Amino acid sequence: MNIEELIKNRKDQLNVEFPPDEVWGNIQKSWKNEKPTSQWWKIAAAVFITLSIGLLLHNISLQSQVDELASLGDISEDYRVMEDDFIAQISTIEAGLEIEKVKSQNDFEWIFQELNTLDEINEMYRKDIGTINSHELTGILIDYYEKKIRLLKKLELEIKRNNKLNENETTDTNSIRM
Repeated sequence: MNIEELIKNRKDQLNVEFPPDEVWGNIQKSWKNEKPTSQWWKIAAAVFITLSIGLLLHNISLQSQVDELASLGDISEDYRVMEDDFIAQISTIEAGLEIEKVKSQNDFEWIFQELNTLDEINEMYRKDIGTINSHELTGILIDYYEKKIRLLKKLELEIKRNNKLNENETTDTNSIRM
């Protein structure tokens, strides 16, 4: 019973100038008996909400850690220097190739498919840094950079070859006209 019902039920006894202590005592006992039950529900709800939020934050934290790909530098400082060198080489080659412009040409689609596959495999291995043998993983990641550089250089050669073929066709066409 809630406090309002108790007061309504004992209205006649409380409508006097000085209600008997017994009436207040009964109301107080009834209220005390009811109050702990609702407090336990509130405590249980608070614990549940706290645990739910904690679990959610933990899962978000784990996901962000997985999303952050590790690097060779996480294994050793020497590897960090090597990786930085590989990244610089790749950036230099890509800048010289104007990758976005080349991607629009269908002639080189197969190379870009290989590069994408290579990048996907690399991401999978990077997630394993710290969980498996770092010696094996180091070799795999170094191999990734070397393969990517070779593919980009092959792309560079293919572009040059295509440009020469186009120049020769243009030259041949012009010489035929003369």
